[in-house]
Amino acid sequence: MKKTMVLLMVFALCVMCVPAMAEDAGVQTYTHPTQGYSISVPSDWLCVDKNNVQAYIDAYEAGEMTFSGTNAMTLESLKMQLYTTDCAVLINPQANNIVIVKEDVGVALTSKQFVSLMIPTLKQQLSMQIPSIQFTSEGDIVPFGENEFILLAAEYSLNGFAANVDMLFYVDGSNLYTINLTTTPFFGQDAVNQFYTDVQAA
Repeated sequence: MKKTMVLLMVFALCVMCVPAMAEDAGVQTYTHPTQGYSISVPSDWLCVDKNNVQAYIDAYEAGEMTFSGTNAMTLESLKMQLYTTDCAVLINPQANNIVIVKEDVGVALTSKQFVSLMIPTLKQQLSMQIPSIQFTSEGDIVPFGENEFILLAAEYSLNGFAANVDMLFYVDGSNLYTINLTTTPFFGQDAVNQFYTDVQAA
C-alpha cells in the first residue's frame, strides 16, 4: 500500500514539465521486461522502466532526445521508484501518464474485500500527504471487458500544478495491479479526452 501512495507522488512529478502537442502516429506494444504483461499504446508515447530509464536520461542530457512529455530531471526523480517497485511509466507527449505496478500482497482478496479493507486507509493516508486532494469517487467497482477494477478518483494541486488522478486497482488472487492515470488540464479538455480514448484502446 505504501508503494501505491508513493506512485501518486511520482505522478505529480510527471506533470510538472511543459510539453508540446503531438500527432497520432500508430501503435506500439510495450512488454514489461520482468513481469511479462503487455499493453498497446500510441507509438508516440514513451515507455519507461528500470531497464531503460538511464538510457533515456543520458539521451536527454546529450541532446539526442526529442520526446516532449518529460525531461531528464523528471526521469531522474523517477529512478528510485522504478527500481524499488519495478513499475512501468507510460507517458504521452502532453505529460499525461500511466503508472503500472504489480505486487503480491500475500493474501488472496476479492474486489469487495479490497474496497472495504484497503480503500479507507488509502484515502486517509493520501489526504495526510496531499492536503488539497479531493476524492471524486469512493472506491467504486467498475467492469471493463471481462474484468472488474476498483476506481478511486481524485483531483489535487501540488506546487501550483493542478492534476487529476484515476487510481485503478485490479485484484488477481494475491496479485494486486495498481494502474494510476494522471492528467493535467494544461492543454485543455480535448487533450485529456484523447488520453482517455488512448487508454481505453490500450
